[in-house]
Amino acid sequence: MKVLILSGDYVEDYELFAPIKALEMLDVDVHVVCPDKKSGDIVQTAVHYFDGWQTHSENIGHPFELTHTFADIKLDEYAGLVVPGGRFPEYQRNDQRVLDIVKFFFDKNLPVAALCHGLQILAAAGVLKGRSCSAVHTCKLDVIAGGGTYVDFHMLSKNVHVDGNLVSAPAYPAIGVWMREFIKLLGFKVQFSS
Repeated sequence: MKVLILSGDYVEDYELFAPIKALEMLDVDVHVVCPDKKSGDIVQTAVHYFDGWQTHSENIGHPFELTHTFADIKLDEYAGLVVPGGRFPEYQRNDQRVLDIVKFFFDKNLPVAALCHGLQILAAAGVLKGRSCSAVHTCKLDVIAGGGTYVDFHMLSKNVHVDGNLVSAPAYPAIGVWMREFIKLLGFKVQFSS
């Protein structure tokens, strides 16, 4: 099974690395791409801190080496899509190629996991009409403008919202429950023996 993850410079560090590791643990072939970049190119991540100010602060995260070339992806090969947050959704929501990828997954009703600012891309793609989702509170108006209903969770909560094939959460503290629901939609069942 293959899952596609969208990324770009200043993708949120945790929101990129944690889903990769969670999916790899289940033997999923994870392909991370960025428009106009190739396999082996680097995207710079950012670490966001919610530290009591009116907005989050941002520090340099780990450099990430892309696993695949954007121009070479074949969408029919993927079982699901992950759209992390960070700063990259601000500019990639203006890239029609990215919007077309998102529309493909929704048109096929394939699982999509979007977190934090990642919902900006979904709103721009027009796939939130008639749906409900969560996002970081600063993206509430993006969700509403995109035709969606905003589900208001505290940004540091471990809450997740599922609406059909869409799994969303407000920010990185919810990564565990966000991935849990996404892997269920992919068809995995995790069991523990006694």
